[in-house]
Formats: sequence, structure tokens, C-alpha cells
Amino acid sequence: MSPLLSPESPELDDAHLALLAHYAKHLGRAPKAIRFAPHSGERRSRQKGHGMEMLELRAYQASDDLRHIDWRVTARTGQTHTRLYAQENDHQRLLLLDLSSSAYFGTRHTFISTRFIQLAGIIAWRSKQQGDTLSYRVTYGNQEHASNKSANLSALLSQLKDASQIAHRASASNTSIWSNSLLTNKAHNKDVIILTDKQNWSDSEESALIRLAQHNSVHWIQIIDSNLFNLPAGQYQIVDSQIVDSQMTNNQGVKSVSISKNSMQQAKLDFFAENSRMKEKLASFGIRHQIFDITEAPEKIARYLLSQGALH
Repeated sequence: MSPLLSPESPELDDAHLALLAHYAKHLGRAPKAIRFAPHSGERRSRQKGHGMEMLELRAYQASDDLRHIDWRVTARTGQTHTRLYAQENDHQRLLLLDLSSSAYFGTRHTFISTRFIQLAGIIAWRSKQQGDTLSYRVTYGNQEHASNKSANLSALLSQLKDASQIAHRASASNTSIWSNSLLTNKAHNKDVIILTDKQNWSDSEESALIRLAQHNSVHWIQIIDSNLFNLPAGQYQIVDSQIVDSQMTNNQGVKSVSISKNSMQQAKLDFFAENSRMKEKLASFGIRHQIFDITEAPEKIARYLLSQGALH
């Protein structure tokens, strides 16, 4: 079994976060793919020249480099055309991690929050190893951290370590991870990876999400614990995440929840119906959504992102 699948504790330490570097390095190679084009009519190609990647072929403009004139197309069309290039290794990535209080829960292996944090760590290490530019915004509990400095890996890992602390489930973040932020408002031509267990957003958040998807390639990763819907009927004692008291004794901060077979089945139907609506809405925005179970290892999820071109 992968040591990442069932960590000793859902609260991750420095050694575990350092171990993620090994898994990031051995994800494999990303497939060659046509990169994202933010504007209609713009096309990108795998054709290379001058150690660069061709972004666009268009009519010549006075400011264009004469060395990049495409003489073959010019001769065929009778109009001078030039090629625009970008550095092949100039991969811009934006990581958005948003954990609700409900994410600090799991019936098998670890917490949903822990799996998200492991995945975020692999993304961070992979970006560093590939020389990609990584900006990020992380929200959990009452904490929010953001940076557009790609060299700030140690700070991000420290924040991920803090995010894994169970105490954060007592505070629900009301921050919208993709709106009201300079990082997202100014994001253009980036691979944006959204990691969150949330399924709802406001109208203003939706408008911001649509704008983000118009100018970037957005990948939405959701992790669930499907075993939650298979719990046997009965009474369960659950710690109330709204009560924080390190001196809790007896029944303080604990509530009893009754679960029947019918109520569990209805909860499952409601969840997946809402999830299906969310998936359809995200697809209409041009956002790729993928759902994974907590039983799936973080390196497997990272390989999916690699196959989609979100990682390199």
C-alpha cells in the first residue's frame, strides 16, 4: 500500500510533506498537447522554432520580427504572415485550495482534507521540479494565504502543514477561493487547478468563475468519501465541530445522530443529484471537473492532472 494512501495521522508533518517530492518526481512524463488558447481564432501548435513554442500565425504587423515571417503561407495567400512564439517552458500555474469544515472527515484511510493537501503538495513539488511558475491561494478554517512568487515553496508547504490540523474544522471559511483576489482577477493563459469539496457558490462567485474560465484552462478536482453513504443504520456519536474545548469531558461537544437505511439512501441520491448539476454547470463554463474517492492515492490524481495537461 502506498505510504501516502493511509498516513499515520491526518495531521501531516514536515517529513510527510517532504516525501511528496519523491512522488512528484516519479509521476512520469506529460503527454504532448496543444496548449490552451484564450481567444477565439487563436491557435497553438506543437511546431517549434528558435527554442520556442508557436502560439499564433497571423497577418504581419510593423512591430513583428522579420525572422519570424512564414514565407510559405505568405506565398500561398499573397499576404505577409508572421509567427508568434512563446518559451516552451513558460508554464504558468495557479493552485486554488479551499477546504470546508466538512473536509476534515473520513471513514477510511484518512480525511478528505488530508488527501487534498497531499495533492496540493505534489502539485507544488512538481511545479518546482519542472521549473514552472506556481501561484497559489489557500483557504481553510479562518486562514487565507496567497502568493504569486514561484520560489516560495517552503512557505506553501508550511501553510499546507497548518491546513492539515484538525482544529480548523471548527471554523468555516466564507472566502471565495476564485473571486475577490488579484491572483484570479489578473490570471490569463494559466493552468488553474481548483481543489475543493464545496459544491455551491453565489451568483457573484459564479460570474467570477466564468471570467476565470474564459481566460484560463481550469481543472476542478473534487474528492469524496463514498463510504459515508454505506454506514450501517444505527446511532452515532459525533463530535460537534462547532464546539472547540480542549477540556471536553463526558458528553460535552458530542451529539448523537440517528441514521436509517432510508435516510442514508436519500442522502446519497441528493448528494449525487447536486453533484451532477454542478458538473453540468462547470462543463458549460468550459471547466473540466473530475471526482475521486478518498480510497484513490494522491499520486493517481496527480497523474490524471498530468494527462490533462494541467501538470508538466
